[in-house]
Amino acid sequence: MQTSNIILALAALLGPVIAVIITLWHQSRKEKRDQKFRLFITLMAHRRSNPPPADWVGGLNLIDAVFADTPKVVGAWHSLYDCLNAQPLNLKQYEHLTLDLLSEIAKALGYRNLKQTDIDKFYSPVAHGEAFQISDSLQRELLRVLQATDQLAIVPRSQD
Repeated sequence: MQTSNIILALAALLGPVIAVIITLWHQSRKEKRDQKFRLFITLMAHRRSNPPPADWVGGLNLIDAVFADTPKVVGAWHSLYDCLNAQPLNLKQYEHLTLDLLSEIAKALGYRNLKQTDIDKFYSPVAHGEAFQISDSLQRELLRVLQATDQLAIVPRSQD
């Protein structure tokens, strides 16, 4: 009878402790997966944006930390990194390595049916490109004028 009481007491004490340990382990695992998923979504959303937005660049810079346990993803990122630092940039190679990286991340997250042809598709309205071109032209012209101007004359308007 004494042994069964000890076993019951141990079970009563260890049961909740084991449950807490399992819960904390599960939460930690889920948080890491959520970080990977959010990073993947960010990279997918901006994969063809030109120029690359800060979210894309920041996401790339997180890959070593977020996917440290996934060597294929880290390797694909390092290949892309090397390409990005080569001068002049080989645009075709950049596009291929970006697809490889996103494909490796998709596989690591369990998106087995997401093909590179699907990843390569990207919608961008013509209006976005036109707005960027207009903004770029305005900024360049303003910079040209300001750089060529020694001083700006301010002429007060008459109060008619």
